[in-house]
Order: sequence, then C-alpha cells, then structure tokens
Amino acid sequence: MMNVVDTPRWGRIEVDPTKIIHFDTGMAGFPDCSDFVVMDHDRETPLKWLQCVDRPEISFVIIDPAQVMPAYTVDVPEPVMKMIGWNHEVRPEQVAVFVVLNCEGGNLTANLRAPVVVNVQKRLAFQLILDDPAIPLRHPIKHS
Repeated sequence: MMNVVDTPRWGRIEVDPTKIIHFDTGMAGFPDCSDFVVMDHDRETPLKWLQCVDRPEISFVIIDPAQVMPAYTVDVPEPVMKMIGWNHEVRPEQVAVFVVLNCEGGNLTANLRAPVVVNVQKRLAFQLILDDPAIPLRHPIKHS
C-alpha cells in the first residue's frame, strides 16, 4: 500500500514504501527526519530531490558528487558500513553517494563535507560529517 504525503513543493504524492530510504540518525540538523524518498527533478538535469516523508516540508536538492567533482571519493568508516548493512556481500554498485546542494545569493554549491551514503539494496543511509578542511563545504557548481 502506498503512503500519501502532502508536500508544499509537489502537492500530494504517493510514496511506495519499498522506495523509502531510512536514516537511523536523520540528516544533519534534522534528527527527526529519518525516512526519505528520492525524486527526479526532471530528465534534463542530474539533480534529484531528497523528500522527507516524516516532515513533508523538508526536502533537499541532491546530486551525485561525480557530476561536480569527478575525483571525489569518500572513505566510509567501518561503524557506518555496519550501520547501513554494507558488508563483503554488498557490491560497490549497490552503494550510492550523493551530496546536498545549496543556493546562496544565486550561487549554487555542493556540500562535499557532508556526503550521504546509501545501501541501495537495504535502503539504509547515513550522512557523514567529514572534518577535513581540504574538502570543500561549498564547492561551486558551474551553470551551463
């Protein structure tokens, strides 16, 4: 049975429960937001939306970090791997990484210091907070 969620941006949407991504600890700054669904922005752009099911007023624009910085990599700590059920049986293509985009003063940036790691098979996710000043907090996105 589909979940019905009334969102300010999309109106009433039906969410397939098998498509919900669960965060045990929520997103950074939103600990009470644990269930999300990924929605396409449109077919002409790599942007997607991470729409909260628990609090429909919360949504984030996300992108695959390879789209903004091809050399970007994330070392996922062992405890996080265990939390999202990533073990030796999970192939790398079954794990997705995305980053949240921000728009400030008309400038679009990607937060590369807080990537989200998702076990696609189990639909479990965790947002890492990286403490490396060499990784950009606001990596500029070039408009085309």
